[in-house]
Amino acid sequence: MEGAVTKPEDVVAPQPRLLKDPFGWYAMQSCRRPRAMFAAVWTLIVLMCAAGLPMFGQTDPTEYDWLLGKDKIVSRSYALEKVQEQTSLYTKVAERSVKQNEQLLHFMYEAKTASGSILAPALIKEMLDIETTFFESSKFASYCVADIANISRCSPESIQSIVTLFYDVLVSRDATNMTVSRVTPIVDVSTSTPYVDTQAGVDKRLAAVSADNATFPDAGLFFDATYSATNLKATFVQSFYFLGMPLAGYSNPADRKDVQDEEGDAFIVDVSDNLKTRFGLKETFSKSSFQTAAMADTSDGSMKVYWWSFPMQNDEWSSLSNKDLNWTVLSFIGVACYVAYHTGSIIISLNSMLMTTCSIFVAYFLFRVILQITFFQFINFLIIFVVLGVGADDVFVYMDAFHQSLSELKAEGKPATLPHRIKHTMRRALHAILVTSFTTSVAFLATALSPLLPLRSFGIFSALVIMCVFCINAAVLPPLTVLYARNFMGRGWVDSLKAFSCGMMPVASYVDPGLELPVTKQAAEPTDADDSDASPEDAVVLSKYDPSTMRMTERFFYVRYYHFLKGPAKYVILACFAALFAAGVALWVALEVPAEPEQWFPTSHMFQQYQDLSTRKVMTGGDSASTLSVNIMWGLNGVDDKGTDPWIPSDLGRVKFDGGFDPSTAAAQVWLMQTYEKLKTAPCAAEACSYGRLVDPAVHIKNILAETDSGGNVTGGFYLWLRTQGTSGAHVGAHPTTAPLIGDAFNAKMCAYSKLEVTKLRYPNHIGYMTNDCDTSPAPTPRFILIEAQSSIRLPQAPKDFVEAQDAWEDFSDGSNAGAPSSMAGAEATSTNTFWLWSVTSLSLMANVYLGLAVCFPMVFLVLTVSTGNMLLALYSTITIAGIVTSVIGIGAGGIMGWDLGTTEAIASVIVIGFSVDYCVHLANAYIENDATDRETRTRIALTTMGISVTAGAITTIIAGAFLALCILTFFVKFAFLITWTIICSYLWAVVFFGALCMAAGPSGKFGDIYWITGKVFGRCGSSSPAAH
Repeated sequence: MEGAVTKPEDVVAPQPRLLKDPFGWYAMQSCRRPRAMFAAVWTLIVLMCAAGLPMFGQTDPTEYDWLLGKDKIVSRSYALEKVQEQTSLYTKVAERSVKQNEQLLHFMYEAKTASGSILAPALIKEMLDIETTFFESSKFASYCVADIANISRCSPESIQSIVTLFYDVLVSRDATNMTVSRVTPIVDVSTSTPYVDTQAGVDKRLAAVSADNATFPDAGLFFDATYSATNLKATFVQSFYFLGMPLAGYSNPADRKDVQDEEGDAFIVDVSDNLKTRFGLKETFSKSSFQTAAMADTSDGSMKVYWWSFPMQNDEWSSLSNKDLNWTVLSFIGVACYVAYHTGSIIISLNSMLMTTCSIFVAYFLFRVILQITFFQFINFLIIFVVLGVGADDVFVYMDAFHQSLSELKAEGKPATLPHRIKHTMRRALHAILVTSFTTSVAFLATALSPLLPLRSFGIFSALVIMCVFCINAAVLPPLTVLYARNFMGRGWVDSLKAFSCGMMPVASYVDPGLELPVTKQAAEPTDADDSDASPEDAVVLSKYDPSTMRMTERFFYVRYYHFLKGPAKYVILACFAALFAAGVALWVALEVPAEPEQWFPTSHMFQQYQDLSTRKVMTGGDSASTLSVNIMWGLNGVDDKGTDPWIPSDLGRVKFDGGFDPSTAAAQVWLMQTYEKLKTAPCAAEACSYGRLVDPAVHIKNILAETDSGGNVTGGFYLWLRTQGTSGAHVGAHPTTAPLIGDAFNAKMCAYSKLEVTKLRYPNHIGYMTNDCDTSPAPTPRFILIEAQSSIRLPQAPKDFVEAQDAWEDFSDGSNAGAPSSMAGAEATSTNTFWLWSVTSLSLMANVYLGLAVCFPMVFLVLTVSTGNMLLALYSTITIAGIVTSVIGIGAGGIMGWDLGTTEAIASVIVIGFSVDYCVHLANAYIENDATDRETRTRIALTTMGISVTAGAITTIIAGAFLALCILTFFVKFAFLITWTIICSYLWAVVFFGALCMAAGPSGKFGDIYWITGKVFGRCGSSSPAAH
């Protein structure tokens, strides 16, 4: 059919107005002044990046970052920690007199000998040689636990080592503050030779130690569970070295604790580095130095050496996190290469990467400067791997729309010159990108509802990044496309450089392909035999699409895949995916919290092997890092969080005190002692509890009021000291239950007792006197009091088992309040140990997965209903996204990988929910926005126009995430799988399932449209679709 021929002057676009036609106005400006527009946009982007860049960086980590501050378990611990800090302000203790369990260096040795025993002379001597690296370090004597009688000497409490059974080790500090050590072998007096020189001597010494429990009460701590007095062999042995506080110049351990911690932590890390050098443990680009086994060879065989401490682990985590993030470089390169391949332009690719990078800094500007959110942590950087794929996907959608615009406009009989193509591309592509960006941002914002601060921060920042990517792409791509089309498209490298020289070098003028052929004002008649089943109207629509001019992926979707779905295959696909969905749900429901402690390092890493040994409980006794002290406290009533900064995790509020608390009454003291006695034998049926009790029966409970033996006799604490006070034995018969001291007399004496050096060491901050003067009238009153017990829990424990034991402690404290006098009615069980608090976080992370889904699905449905205007299509999209999530978590994490729903999986799952919506939303919008009316034609056009972009976006996101599989930390390795598997599932569910669903039951015409539905519901009231008006 003939149509009128459009002259070149007819296709010159009129100047549109900004408010009336913003797309047309921006397209025209981009075509008329592409360099100026391009420069102006980038200037604005750079200015925002520059404004936020000086503040860019992680906030300093605190122990409360990942803790649930609103939870009663955390707030109780916080309250106790804060009041103990306040109490310590009125306390001064001797230099380094308090052992620090957090600054422990733990050595473990494993026999690799023919006999299987590590207790051989040469091996013991090698252990000494290894440990001298630590205790002969020049600074050790300045950090060790000091002997109170002589602070220049290290206390035996600082050196608890297997080698001390065979050597006398004396470490001290000289006048220049340098470490001086003296190591003397213990000699067998019957032979005048050191025990350690012969196997017979070693066995004789071990037999003597095992038989003398009074002299060596803690000797069993050094050996594994197979060792005994009748079996003097062990596969594993261990040693412990502790540092002390306060350091010189500080009054107590709580005095500027962070500064004191830094010094001791740095010392331990330095010594660890020396040990790595000693064993030749070297770091490579892809491996940690701790992934090489530390082996020692001797004449008596070999042994494997492990060493661990909290400061080392924290330093290693930080180091490996930074090391693993270096793989982002390869992610960038990989994505850039594919963008260049797909678009056919290195210029487009480089700009795409630059836009993606700048979106992070622009988002940070909005995050930090505009929204005033101060909390920014490591997890926020994970958005890099997401935004690489999202940013590339946006570029693909835009550039594919630009590529398709020429044939689309010509087929519609519209002008197809560059300004019209840019306008057409902006209308089609930017709407699609906006909807997917907004939907993805909404999904990430669902994460911001989490009570955990890092996830809230991540959710908000991620949403900002996604929207910034959209805004930057929307602003940069139109003028960039114009510059690319006029200067680079279809030209060689030399001509491209000439064209970009602003006229300085002559080059052939740009020829607009929109003017090459006549443009008809009426669409051509359909000629494709494949369109025979389409209605006349849809056949006209399909006539715009010519397979011969399509790219390979477009042609695949338009011809082969369409005919595949058109047949009975779509019903088979729907049945298969329904089964897949059911399997995913079943596997997801079967997921549980981990039954074992979670793995953070690879199996080959020394720290993971150390944790595995601790989990297996190969040793008879644990070190202080594996024990857990729990307190029963009175006097505190939580915290008041009014006026706190929600973005400062350590600002949980002001401590509230129990106004009725008064331990000076007789009834209060009797009740406290009854609680103390019950605690000694309190049962615990939880898996994590040992001995069937709450407390370790081998460790005395610390009760500052009074400690008693099995007969009820006072053996320690305030009342034992009180009996020695006064004249003429005034308090010689004092007893907390039968003859208590009460009122002001109690308060004054207890205050004085709390200031004694021996009290500060045995009961540090166990009672809260906020004063230095105990002689005031009336006497000062304590604000709190506590009983400290070593629980029977051996760390580490699986979160599920730990919570059961924690509940048993809660039940005990709640039970102790039944019938309590009003002055002692607020007993609470708590601990300042990180593991006690982390259990809350572990369970909260699991809940966050379901919270994210519960919020995400309704919000996605609402957004898609509004964006597509079709509730049925929004419902289909939501079902598709549900299938994606169940496939990722149920089939991927649970079925394929066999993971539990642990901390890593929960964090990663919350993140992947955010970008599981992209591809389905793209196709849904392409389905509803094309001009066809029947479902098959709509599906065909949606897959043809958007399938190529979705395919390219999936490939780039897989490239971005796949490099994480090369990381060392298991979190990143798991995250790599979840990203990759999410994209695979998203692509299959969107292209295969959603495509088949739309072919089989997609909305035709106006069915499912909001206006169609309201017209049906309110038709009697005169409502109808816009077309009817």
